[in-house]
Amino acid sequence: MTLQRLAVLEFLEGNTNHPSVEEIYRNLKKKYPTLSQATIYTSLQVLRKTGEIQELSIRKEKTCFDPNPKPHHHFYCQECKKILDIEISCPVAEKQWVDGHKVKEVQAYFYGICNYCLKKTKNKRRIGGIT
Repeated sequence: MTLQRLAVLEFLEGNTNHPSVEEIYRNLKKKYPTLSQATIYTSLQVLRKTGEIQELSIRKEKTCFDPNPKPHHHFYCQECKKILDIEISCPVAEKQWVDGHKVKEVQAYFYGICNYCLKKTKNKRRIGGIT
């Protein structure tokens, strides 16, 4: 384990923001000025291949990373742009077979508006006199 990989892993540990390479770079660059985005990307790919993290393509414009390697789904809020973990059972993942095909991984992405943004919108309407 290189110093760079350890730094990336420590940054991701307990991080529920599902950061991109750029966001990780921005945060780690302060402490490790010689660190490059390419090194971070390479470290993330090694961590993904060893099953330490998940790579998410939920955002169209950039790849994000999740330090929780256990199977779970994700919700992308189209208002605040946050990615949230969703814990629901998945019959395909539980069976591990679909139409005679062996399933090794399931990633489901849900898109919509999170409950925080919905509450915020509801409160704005109430304050503005619209119900």
